[in-house]
Amino acid sequence: MHKDFQSAQELIAPYVEEMRAICRDAWAQGLLSGCNGNSSRRLPAPHEGIACLTCTGAAKGRLAPQNCCLVEIAGAAPLHGGPASTESGMHLAIYRAKPQCGAILHTHPRRLLALSLRLEKEDDGLEDFLRLPLFEADVWRARLGFAPALPPGTAELADAVARASLDHPAVWMAGHGLCSTGATLAEALCLTEELEHLAAIQLLSMR
Repeated sequence: MHKDFQSAQELIAPYVEEMRAICRDAWAQGLLSGCNGNSSRRLPAPHEGIACLTCTGAAKGRLAPQNCCLVEIAGAAPLHGGPASTESGMHLAIYRAKPQCGAILHTHPRRLLALSLRLEKEDDGLEDFLRLPLFEADVWRARLGFAPALPPGTAELADAVARASLDHPAVWMAGHGLCSTGATLAEALCLTEELEHLAAIQLLSMR
């Protein structure tokens, strides 16, 4: 534990509860399953240089306090608990690029994934991804950026998602999943839900 945190458990406790509630909601909706996905929360002042992240291998629908850890944003130094998610580099890269970002939720939404696979199979690529003649489709798709297919956990993917997140609060990672950002995890989850809802509509319209 970092020498400045004599009471790391007390520091991390409210953010663990927030992540448990949001991840459980995401899991119940099929946005997460098993051990996939991850989430994080930037701590507020005077600890804004620290992020609380889910640990590697944690079942997001059944998070326990020991499944979350504290990591330094600037240098990625572990401060308490861990090891952090293998996607922690992506979270930290986003926090460095977007000081206003307070939370990140990375999910594997089944309908968004199914839609991307179907469009690729039909050689439509992502050009028609969530393009629907609905007002809300334009609103929410405008918030979605794209990152190329890159191996999970790599610096290349982290950098690509961080760049895309500068202009879009949600980033679709080709062949992987969705990374949503917001002031809070509840805001990131809401964005994820809206995009997944549009994917469900598009899939139904293609039948």
